[in-house]
Amino acid sequence: MTRVTVIVPTFQRGALIGRALRSVLSQTYADLQVCVYDNASTDNTAEEVRKLATGDARLRYHRRSANIGAFANFNDGMAHVETEFFSFLSDDDIIYPNFLELAVSALDANPDAMMFAGSTLELNDEGGVQYAPVARWPREGRYDPPSGAWQMLDNKHPTWTGVLFRRAVIDRIGLLDAGAGTACDLEYELHLAAQFPIVVSYQACAAYIRHEQAGSERQDTSVIAGYRYIASKVAKDASLPARVRTALAKRLEKQLQMKLIEIAAKATMRQDDVTAADAVRMLAHEPVTLAGIIARCAIPICVRVPAARAALQRIDRVRRHLRAKSAQRLDARARRKDTGGAQRARS
Repeated sequence: MTRVTVIVPTFQRGALIGRALRSVLSQTYADLQVCVYDNASTDNTAEEVRKLATGDARLRYHRRSANIGAFANFNDGMAHVETEFFSFLSDDDIIYPNFLELAVSALDANPDAMMFAGSTLELNDEGGVQYAPVARWPREGRYDPPSGAWQMLDNKHPTWTGVLFRRAVIDRIGLLDAGAGTACDLEYELHLAAQFPIVVSYQACAAYIRHEQAGSERQDTSVIAGYRYIASKVAKDASLPARVRTALAKRLEKQLQMKLIEIAAKATMRQDDVTAADAVRMLAHEPVTLAGIIARCAIPICVRVPAARAALQRIDRVRRHLRAKSAQRLDARARRKDTGGAQRARS
């Protein structure tokens, strides 16, 4: 019986969908099925998927007659999972050959764990490592609740390209929560890790390919409602001890403010001054912090003064360079620690 379903929601990705699917079909773990949910693409997506499906019966293609939106496309795919495990793969990303073998082995060794998270590397177009959230965790192995949730804060939650979920989690906490908006992945992982054990591995399991059109590069303030929703939901979660939910909610509110600063800065650099102004306006209603004060003073100056905007762009290039170097060091350190990573992940 097939044990793993890989859900691949897609829309207008004919040029990239083949790469994503080949990365699944070439897994060292073969007991899987790949379910592609095409959100009514009008390009050559169907043709590219069917080329691969002709030679591999594990690939199943579902094309919707009308576009139901990205969130509903993900959730519908999740609702139809019948296998023991499942994962999500975005149509422009890839998983590495041993991801599912490592993940299934780790969850088999930890039958009460609801999630395995390997390291997903954020890469630029040239293949250079830009960020690796899991590499920033203090150790790999098992995290009992709510310790895994704490580690996910401050932009360290595992990118779900390298995550395998146990199907039973859907029965326990349901599908993705629309209230969290585009942060529904963070909300789901936090909710899960606050209540159930998870297993983490430093081993590189997937790659997230960053590009200019990526959602994270062009976010506006609409995402903030999702972060507020998550913080409120955590604060009201009666399944968590009062001190835990209060502390988690406060940390999430701090993360929300940093997200606003990030949105304001990125919008300014791409000359989206309306979004930048909106983010600054919202910052004025957040608790006073040094970072918030600096952003509220600097962003309006950068919008009005071309030289200041150019300086911000230069500073951001340096920041990205330093973050990439840090990520590369952390990833290299994690790989060294992971010289028997598969065995440790099972412990």
